[in-house]
Amino acid sequence: MSRFLPLLVLLSPAALLFLLPRCTSLPLRINLTHIDSKSPNLSMDDRNLRAVKRSKIRMEFISSTLSTSSVDVSTTVHFANDEYTADFAIGTPPVSVTAILDTGSDLIWTKCETGSSYNPSASSTYSSLPCGSNFCQDSITSCSDGSTCSATVDGTMATETFSFGGTDVPGLAFGCSNSEMGSATMFSSLLGMGGGQLSLISQLGSGKFSYCLTTHDQSAITSPLLLGSLATPDPSAQSSPLVQNPNIPTYYYLSLQGITVGSTLLSIPSSAFAISSDGRGGLIIDSGTSFTILVASAYDVLSQEFQSQMGLPVVTGQNFDLCFSTPSDGSFQPPKLIFHFEGADIDLPENNYLVRDGGGSVVCLAILQGSEDLSLFGNFQQQNMHIVYDVQEGKISFAPAQCENL
Repeated sequence: MSRFLPLLVLLSPAALLFLLPRCTSLPLRINLTHIDSKSPNLSMDDRNLRAVKRSKIRMEFISSTLSTSSVDVSTTVHFANDEYTADFAIGTPPVSVTAILDTGSDLIWTKCETGSSYNPSASSTYSSLPCGSNFCQDSITSCSDGSTCSATVDGTMATETFSFGGTDVPGLAFGCSNSEMGSATMFSSLLGMGGGQLSLISQLGSGKFSYCLTTHDQSAITSPLLLGSLATPDPSAQSSPLVQNPNIPTYYYLSLQGITVGSTLLSIPSSAFAISSDGRGGLIIDSGTSFTILVASAYDVLSQEFQSQMGLPVVTGQNFDLCFSTPSDGSFQPPKLIFHFEGADIDLPENNYLVRDGGGSVVCLAILQGSEDLSLFGNFQQQNMHIVYDVQEGKISFAPAQCENL
């Protein structure tokens, strides 16, 4: 598996600004496809089970990276969750590629081995980084053959022309690997949208991007990913400042200050969502996690209050941690669920926190209890919201939207 970690760790952000091929900020629209569209015949219970498993694997991976000073790209690819994918083209002539969209990765990455869809030797715009480039210093990368800069023996850093929705973007730096992908994904490319300087959003130089995710039960309908001037928040949007993790710039952290169930503000310890001095803890908003996962100290309080206000019999043995048996006529009135981020109170629609399970006779809270000291705000809770990541201004904006119409 290719390892590009040295490039990420030892080049400072200031240096990268000069070393990367900077691209003109373009208004770009990329259509995202949910993984469930690949398996239209799956039952809702099976989809829920797969999504729960993916969420837990994602949590394990992200938690493991917080003990380091950067995200190991090879590990990111191995544990990249198949949540949303993007179609684009690489090279000249262009070759179609399907990549995993990941706000928790900093690199654009594709497999370049013989027999894969993209063959760099067939592209007139492919250019490997030479040993004499500023990227390739003996202390951070391998240059064993004396001419080509290698991140490892099985991967190189290069530049290439990418085409998004028919718009060509020349000179993007990306990882070109000859190694096999990990078994955790069926795709051979990754489109990193993280906060590091090698991600797509950083290389484009636009400073912001947005997405609007259609509901999981509309998985056949694409969701828009917008970049540049198209990533404009609605005038009614609420904004919350991004929180910096001093150890890792990749992830997008928000300050979650509380949760309300019905009209009850939960008594959650103030430390539950704080980033500790060693870089652990906090809450990350993440495209690659299906269901929100909360630390146990917060989840336990939420679960108890939600159960009390639902007033329905609790059912065990389901895909989720807290489920209820619904009345025979299907009628019940769930309590409101509001996430209080700094500067933004997100009143979740019912479809963003309740899910049918057990063949439809059971309704579950679509939030999971975590075993780590980290919390993740998943994409199920982000459905039908236009979410703008304004990296330049250091904030994220939320506004309700019908994403299929955006």
